[in-house]
Amino acid sequence: MEGNIITLSNREKYFLRLSVLNFDDQYIADFLSLRKEDLCYVRGTLKKKFKAKNWADLIQQAFELGLLKKLDYVDSTVEKIALGYASKIIQDFKSISYGYKVPQDTLLDFDNTVTSTLKHLIITSK
Repeated sequence: MEGNIITLSNREKYFLRLSVLNFDDQYIADFLSLRKEDLCYVRGTLKKKFKAKNWADLIQQAFELGLLKKLDYVDSTVEKIALGYASKIIQDFKSISYGYKVPQDTLLDFDNTVTSTLKHLIITSK
């Protein structure tokens, strides 16, 4: 992978990101204002640029090259937990008019919950 420079158009970047997020072709076509048939062309140009054997290889290369970032793709279980804590913080913030600080206990509880959930997901996926 060293020395490889791959330049992607905005359309290719969006297609790649939406694909990794598991959106179907119809959604991606609508989002990019493309005909569904044109998605085959975009997919083909990506495979050529990455010189990829298959889609999984292409995705792996995109992460290795930094074109995709792991932090952009959060497990849905962790996302639900984070949204729950975000809602709690927003509700607390709305009830206090000035000088709101996130309680340290809330942050530690969030961190512990996410960490234990991730450990559980890793153990059960083996």
